[in-house]
Amino acid sequence: MAKTSNSGCLGILFAAFLGGRKKADIKYPYGKRDAFMSPAEISFFHVLNSILPPEYHLTVKVRIADLVYVKRPHENQGARNRIDRKHVDFVICELKTMDPKLVVELDDKSHQRKDRVERDAFVDEVFRTAGIPIVHIPAAKGYQVDAIRRVLDEALPVRD
Repeated sequence: MAKTSNSGCLGILFAAFLGGRKKADIKYPYGKRDAFMSPAEISFFHVLNSILPPEYHLTVKVRIADLVYVKRPHENQGARNRIDRKHVDFVICELKTMDPKLVVELDDKSHQRKDRVERDAFVDEVFRTAGIPIVHIPAAKGYQVDAIRRVLDEALPVRD
């Protein structure tokens, strides 16, 4: 005996409207992005990762709200909203504790736009207030490893 569907008229219309997609396709409308990181970010990641001392770990695309908290969050909902969907490019953490030690932003040409300049100033102040250093590195086709190493040496807290 053939299996029949009890979906009725509404089910038939719904299926026709959705082009035969299954409910799971609607409930979970997600797909893998083509690229997790841009080519510039990947290139810079490899440079950073190659020069970091072994006591540090490099993380990528970290939400600001995972690095800092808002004091009295119920009174400061606006402050929470301002960091809610923002992320930073790279975070250098102490390997043993995963304590964030330095935020690194890779600045492409978009960071010259007025809205990005304002966003960067805001983010810099958030991290300054929270006590986490942040540096901005201009995106480039190639990087001078010694120059990047000097930036890290100056910005990372003194190691014991």
